[in-house]
Amino acid sequence: MRRRGILPATLGLVLAATTARAQTAEPTPPPTVPAPTSAAPKRPKAPLDFAGVWEIDLKESKGVSKNMEKAVLSVRQNGDRLWIEPVEQNRPYLASEEIVVDGRHYEKALGRGMKGDVQAEWGKDKKSLWIQSVTSSEDNPEVAFQRSQWELKDGGKVWTRRTWTVLKGESRESFLVFRKREAKKP
Repeated sequence: MRRRGILPATLGLVLAATTARAQTAEPTPPPTVPAPTSAAPKRPKAPLDFAGVWEIDLKESKGVSKNMEKAVLSVRQNGDRLWIEPVEQNRPYLASEEIVVDGRHYEKALGRGMKGDVQAEWGKDKKSLWIQSVTSSEDNPEVAFQRSQWELKDGGKVWTRRTWTVLKGESRESFLVFRKREAKKP
């Protein structure tokens, strides 16, 4: 009977001695911390922030189209992407739109079932946004050209949009002034 008790005890001592020898011979390396993952590259901050709710100032504006009278626009901006939509009043010909400011040409719907080539980029002075569009259709490959210059003034409280349009050989210029609404306090 004694042999049965001696065998497990002997095996236990051998295992303990082997483990102790292994620990002293080759120390266990400390746990490694995974290398930090590199954060996504940050996009440069846009030089202007048009975000807010804007109301047209008819007294200061010139060449205002019927569709823009009494316009109130909401602008959301995330870096070089702007989303503009009319708010408060139903405007059948004043559509929501997205503008991508990266200097590249892209096709987008420009109203009344037409599509066009758009290019938007920040002004070299970093104080303006320039948008150019060329609208065409199957019937007429060059229906309209339009170039706009947007600026913020008065500490970002005034948004001006100067637009030059050439349509069917006639040119028109408009100068729209929008005033930023104060944010409602909770």
